[in-house]
Amino acid sequence: MKTRLFTAVLCLMFIASGCLENASQKSDAKSNTTTTTTTTDDNKTSDNQDKKTDDKKKSTTKNSFQSPGGKFSINFPAPPAGPESRIEQNKAGLMQLFTYSLILSDNAGYFVYYKDYHSGVITDSNTDEMLKKEADNFMKNCGSKVAKSSSERLEGNKGLSFSGTLNDTIAINMRAFFVGRRYYQFGTIAANSEIADKDSKQFINSFEIIK
Repeated sequence: MKTRLFTAVLCLMFIASGCLENASQKSDAKSNTTTTTTTTDDNKTSDNQDKKTDDKKKSTTKNSFQSPGGKFSINFPAPPAGPESRIEQNKAGLMQLFTYSLILSDNAGYFVYYKDYHSGVITDSNTDEMLKKEADNFMKNCGSKVAKSSSERLEGNKGLSFSGTLNDTIAINMRAFFVGRRYYQFGTIAANSEIADKDSKQFINSFEIIK
């Protein structure tokens, strides 16, 4: 039965306060590209294309995958599915959430998600607190809690690495950053050491912000 990882995937799909609804998504199954509709600062919409970077002439990053819409790149071991687009309801209001996933088996997967908080919610003085709340809520909704955490920095942006286990069998290793009001979280969820610790670290450490 497909139980363990699906439970863990729900952690990513029903984050923080839970109630998610389907949002717009258009994909081209034949071309390894996905077009999503994202919201800009002025509440207008713009189409952004996420693509593999196997064409060296077009790629400006060493990583295997980049999302121009998400403004990040990361070294997925293979092309991920997504973005899955949802609307998240929490105390800060409605936010659009984008999730990429590479499911290796019923028990192992790589994940990235990001969302934009509303203007004025994230400040220099509360970033550390908000990172901790995001981590605690994520692990709580997974049915677990943060076992280890450490502060991180990425190009001057504050972040947090955190980990824990689900049912004492599924290892959850995540890292998160606020870049302005955008929240990124990425990492691995795996049981039975299906994703080696070095592979998990390599994936997490490969995350980069792109312009």
